[in-house]
Amino acid sequence: MKVLKFLSPLRAVRDLRGFLKLRHRYELGFMLAAFFVTVLIVAALFKDSYFEKQYKREIIFVQNWRADRTLNEIIAQQKIDEAKRLKREAEFKKKADERQRQWKKIDDGLKEWGI
Repeated sequence: MKVLKFLSPLRAVRDLRGFLKLRHRYELGFMLAAFFVTVLIVAALFKDSYFEKQYKREIIFVQNWRADRTLNEIIAQQKIDEAKRLKREAEFKKKADERQRQWKKIDDGLKEWGI
């Protein structure tokens, strides 16, 4: 690789210094301003891309039932399980409705802006 032998950090610094000597002060000011704006945008995008993952592990245990259960015991257990299921579904629907209300508020705000 003959190209790599021409690369030197010291030569790069000297070249940059020579380039900067030929520039006017306002050019250097604009260069620094552009550099800081770019760094600010990249930092904002980097910070905005981080979010904590909401990890909820739901374990479903299988229940062992006696083989000699009566039909009344089975129906009673099904009623208990149905009440739990309805409660879970009601909580989910409540959260979904709240989320839908929030998105509707955002959508209405965007419609006011004509978007």
